[in-house]
Amino acid sequence: MVDPADPAIAQERREECRRQTLRFLAERQAVAHHPHTIRRALNAGHAADFSAEEIRAALVFLCSAAEPLARAIPDALGATLYYQATTAGVLACERSAL
Repeated sequence: MVDPADPAIAQERREECRRQTLRFLAERQAVAHHPHTIRRALNAGHAADFSAEEIRAALVFLCSAAEPLARAIPDALGATLYYQATTAGVLACERSAL
């Protein structure tokens, strides 16, 4: 039985969430997406069932990389953040087997 509290499993889950989040953004780079939209799409029909917090953590990681793979775009009329893959993020996705 796999123990989700195992640090190695938790790290693998974080990495998988980052990969899937980046892939989602890179495949839809023309539009910025709300974190709930990303979560809904990633969890649709998959066993992963990432939490909203896991998606937010993945987005923060992708935006804060040395060469950001995603960027946060604030709503013009509020504080809501939408996320979009950067050129570096799209290239990283295209060059890897994500």
